[in-house]
Amino acid sequence: MTQRSISDTRQERLDAILEYLLADQDASAQSLATRFGVSLMTAHRDLDELQRRGIIRKFRGGVSVQRTSTYEIAATLRRLVAVPQKRAIAAAAHQLVSPGQSVLLDDSTTAASMLDHLLDVEDLHIVTNYLPALSRIAADGRSALTAIGGTYDVGHESFLGVAAAASIRGLRVDTVFFSTSSADAHGTYHQEESIVAVKTEMIRSARRRVLLMDSSKLGGTSLHLVTDWSSIDHLVTDTAAPADLLDTLRSRGVAVTVVDPEESSYQPFSSDEENL
Repeated sequence: MTQRSISDTRQERLDAILEYLLADQDASAQSLATRFGVSLMTAHRDLDELQRRGIIRKFRGGVSVQRTSTYEIAATLRRLVAVPQKRAIAAAAHQLVSPGQSVLLDDSTTAASMLDHLLDVEDLHIVTNYLPALSRIAADGRSALTAIGGTYDVGHESFLGVAAAASIRGLRVDTVFFSTSSADAHGTYHQEESIVAVKTEMIRSARRRVLLMDSSKLGGTSLHLVTDWSSIDHLVTDTAAPADLLDTLRSRGVAVTVVDPEESSYQPFSSDEENL
């Protein structure tokens, strides 16, 4: 098969490199140079730039784009992972929202996917710290918008830190829609303290807490506990989620909605809420 040579702009090549790295975990600077028809030095410069942005990690002999228990991948990469699952989860989750409500969206790419549906909901007030979501909501102009300020984090494309946590602490919203990097029967987890502090305040600020999590994140742990399941009202996930974990959560009173990402239009696979 003829390989496509990307030479329009460096940014286009960087975007293509990210997709290539997601597909081939054994990629190296040399294989990237061959794949994109550039010199080895140029390939190293491209990888250095992606590392500078916090998107990848370089190490001797290779490069990694995988999350670990102590490292979360950047939002730029997260947008490219589990896309069908995230879209199905977002479509299901938006049905938990009614006109006139206030909703808080965290900086997860799954929560941001809800905007495809939320912007059509009348008289909605949306609160978020995620810059791409803020820009889209503001440009659309139909929803009331509250921006959570703080220190801007390039890798997460969101506002974090003490100021962000304090801003959230003064809010009371109807529902928070959030995600974390992993979850098991004991609770939900994230690799970074700064993220945990903000998500914890988001959970406290909401009357209803809805966790959006594709199946690839279920069954593992990360360095920091975000919350146990007693603070979560509803989980929306996909059909590949571990059945035993979902049964455990249901037994603890967590409503569980499972969606099929293969469906062209959203149909709930199963739900514990009659009004979904």
